[in-house]
Amino acid sequence: MRNCKIPTIEQCYELLKQCHVPKHIVRHCEATADFAVELAKRILRNGIKIDIDFVHRACLLHDIMRVCDFSKPIDDIFDEPITEKDREKWQQLSQRHKGLRHEDAACEFLKAEYPKIALAIKKHAYKSLLNEKLKPQTIEEKIVYYADKRVMHNKVVSLAERLEEGHSRNTCPAEEKTADIGYIDSLIFELEKELLSAGD
Repeated sequence: MRNCKIPTIEQCYELLKQCHVPKHIVRHCEATADFAVELAKRILRNGIKIDIDFVHRACLLHDIMRVCDFSKPIDDIFDEPITEKDREKWQQLSQRHKGLRHEDAACEFLKAEYPKIALAIKKHAYKSLLNEKLKPQTIEEKIVYYADKRVMHNKVVSLAERLEEGHSRNTCPAEEKTADIGYIDSLIFELEKELLSAGD
């Protein structure tokens, strides 16, 4: 990942602000980034080359388009006050990326300026491990994928707890729910073993 263009921390926060990303989602992104960086540092200490800045920025931005997934009225989802500007921006983003899940919408939004970051974010989709072209390949992409599966809201939890919580609130269309969740979960546990052993 060296020599690829990545945003600064300030630019990440400017992008999050520009998209009016809800505060609780920003907190999730920050917690995911913190967890990912700690894991990346452990792996780096074992002599495996890794671009920690890339991991950090990709995690900070991984849910920048999360509002594109929400099917409920916005007021039913957030506890925090919502401004008219927030509402207008979320509606614009949902319309612009209509039919795309948040991972794909984020990739579309970021790919012109930060193509490798955009691709890593696209690859953090739960089902991407089933697709040879879309599954995480680099160590950085694997950490981005895995870190998101360990952070529930803004707290690090066990992989089992996070997956159970994710499945319980799954809002995918019915046809997507027929995917072999047990098999995908087993692949994520395999990825966990790979990354944690690399960081031992």
